[in-house]
Amino acid sequence: MENFIDAGPSSALAEKQKLVVTVGVHSVALVRVGGRVYGVDNRCPHRDGELGFGDLDGFHLFCPLHAWVFDVRDGRGFFPKGAEVACFEVKEEGGRLLVATRGVKPSQTGNWP
Repeated sequence: MENFIDAGPSSALAEKQKLVVTVGVHSVALVRVGGRVYGVDNRCPHRDGELGFGDLDGFHLFCPLHAWVFDVRDGRGFFPKGAEVACFEVKEEGGRLLVATRGVKPSQTGNWP
């Protein structure tokens, strides 16, 4: 069973906004799209750009350094294809954001939504 860390109040993350939190040893970018909160590794695999400071367009989160683009729903790269970042499960309970302590990359599972 996955462990979760309290990452703060749900109210800290408005629709179409981003928030960077520390979960254990991981820096995680949280975004709210369509009322749901998604969590991805905050570090772009290309040059370590902080994704949480990049632009968000729908479900696409852009690296602020070189515009690599990742889908926040599954961590898969839109540009370039084949790139990926880990995703972190996020729950909202009692007005709090709870983030899984471990991320999973798309290539590690065949059960992505």
